[in-house]
Order: sequence, then structure tokens, then C-alpha cells
Amino acid sequence: MGANITRRSISKRLDAGAAATAAPTPHPTGVQKVGAVAAWLQRVRLRHWIHFLPAPLATFDPHAPSGSALFAAGRGVASAFTILAFGFLLNSVSDRQMDRDARKNPFVDPAAGEHRYSLAALLVVSLILATLSPWPAQLATLMCLLLGYVYSMGPRLKAIPIAGSLVNVGGFALLLFLGMRDTTLPPRFGYVVLVFASLLLQNQLIHEAADQLEDRAGGVETTWLTLGSRWTGVIAAFSGLAATFATTCLVPAIPLAAVVVLVGTAFAVAFPLLLAWRGQESNQAALLRVTHRWCAVLLGAGLFTVWGWA
Repeated sequence: MGANITRRSISKRLDAGAAATAAPTPHPTGVQKVGAVAAWLQRVRLRHWIHFLPAPLATFDPHAPSGSALFAAGRGVASAFTILAFGFLLNSVSDRQMDRDARKNPFVDPAAGEHRYSLAALLVVSLILATLSPWPAQLATLMCLLLGYVYSMGPRLKAIPIAGSLVNVGGFALLLFLGMRDTTLPPRFGYVVLVFASLLLQNQLIHEAADQLEDRAGGVETTWLTLGSRWTGVIAAFSGLAATFATTCLVPAIPLAAVVVLVGTAFAVAFPLLLAWRGQESNQAALLRVTHRWCAVLLGAGLFTVWGWA
């Protein structure tokens, strides 16, 4: 009788185990889905590049038919999102052995999450969006993806002084072309590119100053580490002068004195001097980079309002 009881108890346990195995896996809740999306956005470092998303709107034509203009703008912003997410995720994976702060690079933590499927999906979506674009935007998409790869991976141009800084600027400047509705560009668009690239080069040099400890430890020879604070500040000053000149050409209706006082003083004098003076301290350079970024964003928004809707 004892053996029968034992067999029955074993049978019940097996049946309970089978039932538990056969039970359907519960679907993720809404909160879990939101958490997964938030974790993915953290892996692609959204907060580091969200301010670049409006860049494709530089070619928006308010006088064109609203349907085609809005479609081109939406497609351009979507392309910028996938390209930037691809590039920053690739850079994070490449630098995970060199970076120290998981807040900057989530992949410093080995348990950060997957990246291969995300990279493949972002690449595919970028190419699909390119097929819906005019050929200049298609070329800009391909160049952005290529420059993002050679900057972070092989031949890893970010480790080469001057070249790494210029490749970084070129990759971001191409975002301006992604929102093109057709093969024509707005008048004086070259000055838009010059302002954007000049300010971006300044911010990249400040970025290199902020990352100098990690770059030096990882053997990355940036422009900042190669030229030092004084000559890097000189390059930043010339970039500010270029941005000031382009601004006067882009919006000639604004008095020259106002442009020189506002743009020239800030970007050709103040920021280069602060970079040369405070750039040796990484934490001060990091604060300077954030300040410069949002000053440049405000300038860009103001210029677009005056020029783009004139």
C-alpha cells in the first residue's frame, strides 16, 4: 500500500510539472513593453543625438504642395533616426572596452543587451527609406552609413587626428540632405551647410577635450591630443569665423553688426577661448560641450526661422 501511495504522489508531481511546462508564456504587459523600448533607446544613446533629428528639415519647402513636403520631411527625420541610431550603437560596441562610464556607453556593462539584430534592422530600414528618396538623399544615406562604419570600426578613423574630426563632421552634415523632396536645393543652402559644419567641428573638438582621458588610455590620437589646447582653440576660432561669415551671407537682412556681436562673439571668441583655457579639465570640457551644443541649436533654429520661411 505504501508503494501505491508513493507511485501516486510521483505521478501527481509529474502531471503538475507537465501542466506547468505546457502553460502558455504570459504576454509582456504594457509597462514591460515600454521598459524594453526605453532600454533599447538607452542602448542606442538617443539623448546624445536627439538634437540632430530636425537636421533634414533644412530642405523643407513651405511653398511646395503640403502632402509631398510633409512626406519628404517625415521620411528625412525617420532616415536620420535610423542612421544616427545605427552609428551610435556601432560606436558604443566598438568602444565598449575603452569607455569607463556606463552612463555614456551602456555596453561597458557586459549585460547591456543585444546589438547585432538591432544593427542589422537599422541598416535595412535605412536602405528601405533611401529607396523612397531622390538620388541626392540616397547618396547621403549611403555616405552616412559608410562614414559611420569607417569612423568607429575599420579602419577606425576616429583614432586618426584631423581625419577623424573631419569624418565625424562630414557624416553629420550629410543629414541635412535627407529630407529633400526632389533633386533641387533651397537658395543659399551651401551657407546652411557651412554654418552647420563649422559649429559641429567646434563641438567635436570640445567633445575630444572632454574624452581626453579615455582616448589617451585607449590609444586614440584625436585632434585635441595631437595639437593640444592652444592650436585646437585656434581651429575652433576659425570655425567660428566661418560660421559668422556664413550667417551674414545666409540672412543678409540681419544687420552685420548684430551678427558679429551675437554669432562672432559667442562662437569665434568665447567658446574657442574657453576650450583653450578650460579644456584641459575633462569635466569642464564636458559642461562646455553641452552649453555649446544648445547654443548652436538655438542659433540653428533662429536661422531656419528667418531663412527657411522667408
